[in-house]
Amino acid sequence: MGIKLARYRNTSYFARCFLSGGEKQYTWTGAKGNRIDIKEVPQEVFDYLSMNSQCFDNGELVIVEDTEESKQAKEHIADIESYENNTHTKEEIEKILKGNFPKMKKELNDITVDSEKQFVLSVAQEMQDELAKGKIDFLAEWLGIDSAILFD
Repeated sequence: MGIKLARYRNTSYFARCFLSGGEKQYTWTGAKGNRIDIKEVPQEVFDYLSMNSQCFDNGELVIVEDTEESKQAKEHIADIESYENNTHTKEEIEKILKGNFPKMKKELNDITVDSEKQFVLSVAQEMQDELAKGKIDFLAEWLGIDSAILFD
């Protein structure tokens, strides 16, 4: 029994692990629409990733908490606050962007990882017709981009 790890962002993620049994490589494809790539990895791989990479702290991979083993694995993440602030599904981002402005602003300001910000931008691009000008202006400022070229 292993630990299920998911890739929520729309870009792929590659991990190379050097274990007692040799080198292992894993690739998660980026999420497509609502389809998320989930791979089950042995405990040894999870331990290697948590000790030798920032993939959990930066929200690159997300623990699918459907087993007791997975729930316990989450306790080994060094920066749990960063992990939780930088792991959103596409649906969660859509909900944030559709929500009220102050709440959207607060939740987006908690995101600290550039690849998560790019994921937010890609979701915003898909729903740009639904976003008010104030939200678009804030997104541009948050990303450090001129609002005129935000969706180009």
